[in-house]
Amino acid sequence: MKTFFDAKIEIIEINKYQERSGFSGKYHLVKFLLQSGGINSFEVNIWVHSNYPEAEIIKVARTFLNRRLQDFVELTTEEIYTSDEVDALWQSVKPENFCSRKESN
Repeated sequence: MKTFFDAKIEIIEINKYQERSGFSGKYHLVKFLLQSGGINSFEVNIWVHSNYPEAEIIKVARTFLNRRLQDFVELTTEEIYTSDEVDALWQSVKPENFCSRKESN
């Protein structure tokens, strides 16, 4: 388990060689649980293509997760949102919305 910015990020499940809706080929699904004081805990699903070596699944999934969290932090610190809007956005993140975009991860 890793801790970033007073948040705990834990791998709670790995499902190998899964079908991913809308994509061809098999993927590994890595489920993370994010916990932090002041916000509700939530799961984030990261899909890793099966072409990556099995020994690298967790490393690749953490890399994808890290980038998504960095994007979220950058978005919320650009003074586009008030602190209340940032909190509302953070609370509204759901696993199916957080990673449902059809992107090449």
